[in-house]
Amino acid sequence: MKTPRNLRLSAIVVFVISYFLPAYGNGSGFACFGECWNMLLGHDVDILSGGWFYYAGFVISNILFVGLAAALFVTKKHRRVRSAVSVVCFLQVLSWWVLHFSQKPSQIAEIKIGYYVWLIAYALLVAANLWDEPAESLESIPLAGSVG
Repeated sequence: MKTPRNLRLSAIVVFVISYFLPAYGNGSGFACFGECWNMLLGHDVDILSGGWFYYAGFVISNILFVGLAAALFVTKKHRRVRSAVSVVCFLQVLSWWVLHFSQKPSQIAEIKIGYYVWLIAYALLVAANLWDEPAESLESIPLAGSVG
């Protein structure tokens, strides 16, 4: 079954696509990442303030996405840690929607399709990290007596 591989590839492709789509207001995913990066560097917000930590979380989540997606292809070690980190990143990304939905009046209309595609990428990353690949069947493992 190729489901784990398909989840990994889908997460990466959807993540990349999200950067080219309108994500918030008039900005693309790239523009939003740039804004968050500027805040991480201390532009437009005081370093170590609540806003700084919040927007820095998006930068860190994006960087971790790349690392977690790459790790899915190269190792099966530390699956629980990767799963937990991917869930935390997903919750960070989801918080943007919750924040805008809960404002009075709601600012949900400012969130565009690119954000939702980005959120789906994180959901796919979580699924790919949580997916437990079946162990190799015993029939495909050569026995010592049958080799040669």
